[in-house]
Amino acid sequence: MRFGGAIARAFVVVLAMALLLGAGVGASAQGFFGGDESADDSPFDITADTVEFDTVRQVYVARGNVRLEQPDRVLNSDWMVFSDVTREGVASGNVVVTEGGDRLFADVLHFEVEGSGAIVFDGKLLVGGDFIATGEVIKQTGKQEYVFEEAQFTTCRCPDGGKEPWTIGADTADIEFGGYAVTKSTTFNVLGFPVLWTPRMWFPLKTDRQTGFLPPTFNFGSRNGFTFALPFFWAAHDQLNVTLTPRYHADNGFKPSADLQYVFGESSEGDFYATWVQDDQINENDLSTPFSKNRWGIEWMHDHHLPYGWRWKTEARFVSDNLYGSDFRDMGRVRTSRFVESVSFLENRYGPLGRYGLTAAIHYAESQQNPDDQDRDEFLLQRMPDLRLAGLPADLPGRESLPGVLGKGVYSFDARYTHFWARDDVLDIQPFATDVDGIFADTGIEAIPDGDERDQFGRKVLPDGTVILRDGTTTTAAEIQALNMNPNADPAFLNPSADGSLDNFPGPEGDGKFEEGEPLIDRGHRVVLNPRVAFPFRVADSVEVYPELGWHSTLYQTEEQSGEVRNLFTALVDVRSRFRRELQLPSWLREGFRAVHLMEPRFTYVGVVAPSQSGNPLFIPRPLVTQQRLHQLEPTSLTRDPSDRINDVQAITLALGNRFYIPGAVVEEVVGPPRLLADITLSLFHDFEDNDLSSLYLDGLAYPWRGVRTRFNLGFDLDDPELREALFSIGYATPEGHDIGITYRLVTDVPRFFENFRFDEERFEEFEEGFLEINQMRFNARYAVTRNWALAYGLGYSFEESLFLRNAWAVEYTSTCLCWAFRVEMADDRNDGLEINLQYRILGVGDDYIRPFSRRKRGARDPLLEDTDNL
Repeated sequence: MRFGGAIARAFVVVLAMALLLGAGVGASAQGFFGGDESADDSPFDITADTVEFDTVRQVYVARGNVRLEQPDRVLNSDWMVFSDVTREGVASGNVVVTEGGDRLFADVLHFEVEGSGAIVFDGKLLVGGDFIATGEVIKQTGKQEYVFEEAQFTTCRCPDGGKEPWTIGADTADIEFGGYAVTKSTTFNVLGFPVLWTPRMWFPLKTDRQTGFLPPTFNFGSRNGFTFALPFFWAAHDQLNVTLTPRYHADNGFKPSADLQYVFGESSEGDFYATWVQDDQINENDLSTPFSKNRWGIEWMHDHHLPYGWRWKTEARFVSDNLYGSDFRDMGRVRTSRFVESVSFLENRYGPLGRYGLTAAIHYAESQQNPDDQDRDEFLLQRMPDLRLAGLPADLPGRESLPGVLGKGVYSFDARYTHFWARDDVLDIQPFATDVDGIFADTGIEAIPDGDERDQFGRKVLPDGTVILRDGTTTTAAEIQALNMNPNADPAFLNPSADGSLDNFPGPEGDGKFEEGEPLIDRGHRVVLNPRVAFPFRVADSVEVYPELGWHSTLYQTEEQSGEVRNLFTALVDVRSRFRRELQLPSWLREGFRAVHLMEPRFTYVGVVAPSQSGNPLFIPRPLVTQQRLHQLEPTSLTRDPSDRINDVQAITLALGNRFYIPGAVVEEVVGPPRLLADITLSLFHDFEDNDLSSLYLDGLAYPWRGVRTRFNLGFDLDDPELREALFSIGYATPEGHDIGITYRLVTDVPRFFENFRFDEERFEEFEEGFLEINQMRFNARYAVTRNWALAYGLGYSFEESLFLRNAWAVEYTSTCLCWAFRVEMADDRNDGLEINLQYRILGVGDDYIRPFSRRKRGARDPLLEDTDNL
């Protein structure tokens, strides 16, 4: 049967009750009461075991399996009556009203059509996946206003008969959805027991974000002691979130922070974070902490889409001192970086398919490699500004093709201007440094020359034997040696070295050769022009050939050397083909699956003709340890090398790429896109200009079985021969929450900056470990004991020095209702010592209910894996 008119409007009122009784749904409810007039006239279907109409009293009565349906709305009950005279109706017996993901359960529902009144008896409302409201009696008193009697509110969905982890209860609650609620005789209940009571409570029930306190965090560690934080979220504006976090460190003091997240326009957004502490652990006169007690950190992420296709992005980080990242975790990966880097740039793209790109950037960095009282920041080179114009390959104008097999020519280019600038001159700060041709200061890689180095008591030993004490007074090495012969001398004052010179910090300096890490002296401007032309063609429609010639010109205008020009010529020939076949996978791998195998053999020749550059300005040094694997996998890294010292290259690479694909997943009889099973590349490299440089690399990743992921590479030096580097990582994860993974990393030739603090080991004992290679292993596992309980473990170990980098254990509990989780962590690592963390998280929409602590906040990676990133 199909009805309209009065009963249609009655049904709308019923559904309006269902949507108005939960926080966060006021906006949609407004559509039923005046906000959406068209809804009142929507037709609906009614079915029941019997439907009767009393013509005398003008009453409709439906009995047995009553079901009213309107688009996107359904009402079910055992019995229903509606009067066309009084414009009122009643539904009773297992009343369920459903719209989308929202449902209302009630014993009895009384509604009015003409007015805005409605009453629910023994009602329970489930809104989406994150709100439940119940009441013995729920009265609608206005368009958006309700009165609850014996009310309960919670976001926990527990099994029938289970105790909710938390609820808010009230004898009465006057509620205006989209506004505020006032409750009387209010309790906050945990597991059914009241733990807090107040005679009256006021709180917002708006459809937007809610202002209030977030769950507290606890931490105990040997480095910072006991730590407690209670974040406060302020919904300051529709486009602005503010999180203010008062945090107290028992050892360091009060450390408040502010985090501002903002959005504007259609796609622009940003995040600004700042924190400060007057650190009780800092003594400016202590050589291990030669910086102010006022410590701070700032981080700003900004992405602004401007008119006419322009985009402005900023990633800025600043910290007060070089130990901030080691002492505090809120600035993320600052603790694992040699430099704290910031960049702000404007960019735009032009032409068909965005072929041409323009970028204007400012790069700023601060070094963390030295103690603060002997820092590099004052003379560290900055790039302000850094302008780049690039063009992707495009057809050369005026010629369709060249004679013979050569196809139509294409051109591409890169142009870059950079101003290299520093706050001060290194020779003004370090008068004992040796000036090498106005290019660099020959200080050794620690950037501290003889005469400026200190011992653990803060004494400087000058080249002439004069000793400057920490308080500024002077003595001589001979006088200190004489004190060594005096048995009554203060032993804390005596620190002779093995050779009696008192200089325990020789460093690799004074050899006239640039060492990576030594300060650069020159300042000025650099322009790089790199046009390229190529004539790609195909042979027999199966072999692709890409020959390219390039001119790489660098123009300098500097303070020390005035104008200089460097011209390089580059050549690249890339030849490749592709073959495809299908094969049956073995039963132990993917039983019943056939895979598509794409094989790509590749030959690459790279030539670079470079003049002598020893007297040229030096702004971007050539790295001591080159990324050989990158050169083999991406040969253009040789022809577009940005450094100011480029060697001749006559190199070939032979590579064989292999990709394996299996059919995509089938969803509703539709086959999805192919899935990658494995990607493996074997490459051989030889440089005829450097006959000692021959290497073989195997690089790849694979997903052999469901839930398994692997990553690996092997690099062999064919001249020695020896294993140059290795990486092997395998992980397994299940939908139930079980995880296990192991990673091994070996790098036999590491940059020497890893050893900088070895030259100050007496002053900073925690840096005594000197790693000559990376030879490390990481292991992590998570075992879901039950649906609620899980155990986790993480290990980081260095075979070099036989050192445990980190040991961490954790126990997790997730409530049965999936609305909160708790975690206890205990970790011991070489930087922070022993730590105990207690975490409590309220779960909601978008959270991972299986691994509730997998998504971390700012700067807080999973402690089971932290400080093993250098693997």
